[in-house]
Amino acid sequence: MWLPMLKLQRFVPHGPLRTVTKDCIRMSSTVSTAAAEQKPPTKYERQPNVLRKKLSSVVPGSVNLQVLGAGANGAPSAVYLFTDQSRYLFNCGEGTQRLAHEHKTRLSRLEQIFVTRNTWTTVGGLPGLALTIQDAGVRNVGLHGPPHLDTMLQSMRRFVVLKNLQMQTIDSTLGVQYEDSILSVQPIVLRSEQQPLQPILSYICKLKPRPGALNLVKCVEAGVPPGPLLGQLKNGQDITLPCGTVVHSVDVTEPAETALSFVFIDVPSVDYLDSLKAQSEQYKQLANSELTEVALVVHFSPPELTAHADYLSFMQTNFSPCTQHIYLNSHLNHFSGYAAAHRIQYQLHQLAPCYFPLLAESAQLQQSCPSNTLSHSLKKTKLDNGVEEPRDNNLSDSEIVEEQELKQQQQQQLQLKQVQGFASMSSFHLRPKKGLDRTLESKLTPEEYIKETHAVPGFSELLAQLQSETADTLKIESKSYPRIIFLGTGSCIPNKTRNVSSILIQTAEEAFMLFDCGEGTHGQIVRLFGRERAREVMLQLQAVYVSHLHADHHIGLIALLRERQRLEPASPLLLLAPRQIEPWLSFYNRQIEPIEDAYTLVGNGELLEQPLAGERVEQLGMASIATCLVRHCPHAFGISVTLQAQHEGEPIKVTYSGDTMPCSDLVELGHNSTVLIHEATMEDDLEEEARIKTHSTISQAIQQGRDMQAKHIILTHFSQRYAKCPRLPSSEDMQHVAIAFDNMQVTVDDLPHYHKLYPALLAMYAEYTEELEQRAVKRELKQERKRKLAQT
Repeated sequence: MWLPMLKLQRFVPHGPLRTVTKDCIRMSSTVSTAAAEQKPPTKYERQPNVLRKKLSSVVPGSVNLQVLGAGANGAPSAVYLFTDQSRYLFNCGEGTQRLAHEHKTRLSRLEQIFVTRNTWTTVGGLPGLALTIQDAGVRNVGLHGPPHLDTMLQSMRRFVVLKNLQMQTIDSTLGVQYEDSILSVQPIVLRSEQQPLQPILSYICKLKPRPGALNLVKCVEAGVPPGPLLGQLKNGQDITLPCGTVVHSVDVTEPAETALSFVFIDVPSVDYLDSLKAQSEQYKQLANSELTEVALVVHFSPPELTAHADYLSFMQTNFSPCTQHIYLNSHLNHFSGYAAAHRIQYQLHQLAPCYFPLLAESAQLQQSCPSNTLSHSLKKTKLDNGVEEPRDNNLSDSEIVEEQELKQQQQQQLQLKQVQGFASMSSFHLRPKKGLDRTLESKLTPEEYIKETHAVPGFSELLAQLQSETADTLKIESKSYPRIIFLGTGSCIPNKTRNVSSILIQTAEEAFMLFDCGEGTHGQIVRLFGRERAREVMLQLQAVYVSHLHADHHIGLIALLRERQRLEPASPLLLLAPRQIEPWLSFYNRQIEPIEDAYTLVGNGELLEQPLAGERVEQLGMASIATCLVRHCPHAFGISVTLQAQHEGEPIKVTYSGDTMPCSDLVELGHNSTVLIHEATMEDDLEEEARIKTHSTISQAIQQGRDMQAKHIILTHFSQRYAKCPRLPSSEDMQHVAIAFDNMQVTVDDLPHYHKLYPALLAMYAEYTEELEQRAVKRELKQERKRKLAQT
């Protein structure tokens, strides 16, 4: 519109047109001012679904309870309840978001979260979950639980930035019952004389009964005309006819279904058993009520409590034999549910068994379930159907009574034992009432994982060539130190194949140090090493370094401190971190659980001028630890450790960048490093995006290593868009460069051979890398169009 007029103005600078042009310009100025006053359009926000609003008052036809995490091998204990309209989450330990992502459990419709405790066991996954659902467009979530949840969220605000998500905390110890059109949730408070300031919550959930079918004959007899009034009656609403007659829904519908109830019980220690027994009458009334049937009890209690005689007696006394039980945290729950991590490990293991050892969890699982699956003897379980067996008329009355008591005891024992042993994706169908369903339960299928790779054209030949060229080099595990073990190699949030940042350095036979500690770090250790060896590693872990205070680099620290504290180590952990972490740790120690004796804090900034040396680091097998500031966010650091161990006659020096753009201070700190571990968040085509987000591209990271004359470079901290393998530069550039995968472990002796893996590795993921190339082409075409438009 304006372009032709401006062209005319160039040729007719005077006269009436000039006046018109001035008026137009004045008008455009007014429009511009008005437009400036309006808020610019924001990014896409998820709008409430219109159909969902209409359904908000309708009792759902489908209600399912799904086990997200069963508490096995470092996995959280979390249960997801989903209906046609809404979603509810019960407990949210570390790793909940990752399990939801892996099993395609949609969190975008989550509305209410209920936690039984305010300790890290049940809320450690909240930071990651909150950031995820915020990105998914969720704007409001209710958080129900014990006191201090609001102050906990407030204390996390430094590293969990919630711009668009409002989390409304509700103190359920005040007896506030949650209720909507689908269910009611009544909190039951457990208290302990030994820990009066630590109340624990259990929850009694009651589904709203679904109205019976509409009887059209009765409607006609009552004079109800065809139309919307019939729908209101069907939904359980009473109506008034035009003549003034009131027609009650109950008079023209079939009897409604029996309302189902289900219970979540958490008793953390024997100190709370007396409080549980004091609630006995309430549970007994619920079980004996004619208005509802208790279909299920979900136990968050630890295994030592569920095996306690008083706990078993309480369950047998207060719940009928028809009630089913799901025991989370049981010793019989063998599988964490992280199947994708095993899948990629089995595939990579073919290339270099010593670099990519199979996770100990898989070996434990095969021992407990030799068929490589979890126990599927109970695919769909329906226990006692209530039908009495015919009696033997030859028995006396006393013998009949004894037989009935014995049968009842056996039935109760069967009830308590038979339904233990769960994994992610175990489901319980509450409506329609189908009971326990284990057909989708997460399991391992190693043969399928390996078969997938050999179906890729050319992979088998390249694998055979690799094995012949390397002979025993990639099969025999090196006994030298340091051993670098990658527990998390992704950025921002965990995905199913890459957990967030965490690198375990074994500096000597009985000494470990951790570089960063993202969410789920302890769980990664348990699944990689196995439960027994993980305990040894935790006791031998002597230092943790936190590079900066973004959530993906330190959220796993609390769980790590708690677990190590529980094992009663000889000395506290040496914690090297920005001093700004102190308020968060102090809050948790003061309000939630005592952890101050678990660590000794040394600020990273204190090592800028004076590296840490002497007795404090010698027991770690090190000579010195030094830091520098890097270009990422305030108080972001890089670290360089010099070990007592030597390679080619010189002390081994390992430098870790943390998160950073290319940084000259890091180059100076890491000069002549034996190994540089550098973040490589973005591919080379995304250099501008990397600059905006203050990260490095792959080529920038490699150049940093060359500038500091590092002998070997390992790339990590990949964007989650590179779940399997990032886009790599030319093979010449990768001669002394390794790319990290979760659960990969290498020594300095291994690194010269790593580049030999690339032909087979890229062939194995050819389809995935081709997809990355196609995305890059589309991105380039889009940028080209933008450039052409800018020139016109």
